[in-house]
Amino acid sequence: MNGVRSQIVDEGLAEVGAEGAAEGGAFRVPKTAELVANSIRRRIIQGELSEGDTLPPEAQLMEQFGISRPSLREAFRILEAERLISVKRGSRSGARVSLPKVESVSRYASYYLQASGVKVGDIYEARLGLEPHIVRTLAAKPSAGAVKRLREESARLAGFYESDQEREYMMASARFHSVLMEVGGNATLHFLTRVLEDVIEQYQRRFVPTASEEAERKRGREKGVKSINKLIDLIEAGDPEGAVKHWKLHLTNTNKVWGTDRTLREVLAS
Repeated sequence: MNGVRSQIVDEGLAEVGAEGAAEGGAFRVPKTAELVANSIRRRIIQGELSEGDTLPPEAQLMEQFGISRPSLREAFRILEAERLISVKRGSRSGARVSLPKVESVSRYASYYLQASGVKVGDIYEARLGLEPHIVRTLAAKPSAGAVKRLREESARLAGFYESDQEREYMMASARFHSVLMEVGGNATLHFLTRVLEDVIEQYQRRFVPTASEEAERKRGREKGVKSINKLIDLIEAGDPEGAVKHWKLHLTNTNKVWGTDRTLREVLAS
């Protein structure tokens, strides 16, 4: 037991020590609950614990870490706030592990962008810095598997357009951008795109067109489907320059339709 406690103390001190050194602040000794939360968090991140796994009962964890029940429950509250575990009150099954999810990051990113007064147009423009690079990569070395995935997503999008399901169309459109980045093979850029698309979806859900705007939006959706199919054709044909040029124009036109000088905070608060 003392060995386990010594290990989590060393791990916790290493973390806060590096943090304190980076900030140039005074060294702060972490609380016991923080040390235990660090230990469990590390096991989740390193894959020792999987989605849906149940942590041992409280009594066993208290003995393992050599801590009191209040300290253990405080550690649980820290991990719950990070959405890494869920605790069902009154249950004897223990805390259940939940792996990190993009949605949690997107929610916090939305809060940050709102608090920072970032304009909606700025968020759409960010895609111009990410997607053309992946489009070039895909078109430089076309993959039959990637093209197949993109055509499947395009078909879903066309189906929602043809059945006049605007909300579903918008969600499928956001998904296409995510799949485009996924098949591009860069996991980090795919993650960033998913965060952006989740924030964009929050905005689009609040955008309610007038009757006159709806007719224009419907024409825009038709053009969108055709433009996406053209992109896939260019990728399949192995035309990097043509694909990048086309997609930059597509994103620029999309930004003109959806982008606005209003801040995300103003839009989501209305």
